[in-house]
Amino acid sequence: MKIGLRRYAMLATGLAVGGALMALAACGSAASTVSAAAPAAGGTLVHQSIRIVTGKMLHKAGWPQYQPAFWTVPAAGDTVLVTITSYDDGTAPLAARSPYAQVAGTVNGTETVNGKVMRSIPAAQVAHTFTMPALGVNLVIPAAPKGHTVTVQAMIRFGKAGTYAWICEAPCGTGSLGLGGPMVTPGWMTGMVSVQG
Repeated sequence: MKIGLRRYAMLATGLAVGGALMALAACGSAASTVSAAAPAAGGTLVHQSIRIVTGKMLHKAGWPQYQPAFWTVPAAGDTVLVTITSYDDGTAPLAARSPYAQVAGTVNGTETVNGKVMRSIPAAQVAHTFTMPALGVNLVIPAAPKGHTVTVQAMIRFGKAGTYAWICEAPCGTGSLGLGGPMVTPGWMTGMVSVQG
């Protein structure tokens, strides 16, 4: 999976700030560590809950946010059951043949959307993605029905220790192209996952 050069440059610029935020978060509430559950083959099965809140909820128009944006996986080899609950009923449509409308890098190459197994989401219905370029992971988050949430779950194996950047590839931010504001600000539509050794 490729990340556009412009987006890569913006992400790289934000990683230094993100690293500082991650260090601060280790002492405060901005970061989260996944909780342990039943063992899985080759590691432990752990859970990470994330929510996507809207700019309206935060009183910051055009600034949706993943909460938490920075989190830690206890050990390399762990499998994480990621649960993303989105309150965002707006769409950020992708191009018709965008690879970011396809689920990638998950166990079985699938995710569930409100319990239904999916391999892709129609590009016009996409609100956000959770994309980790270095691991080839892409979760697709559709717009929530008006007045409701949508819940996306997927299992991701983290085989190696390290710090992995993630970014939303749907144009859900500010500016004429939707690529500004939260899209380039660590802690909003971009963040990091730290996998312990």
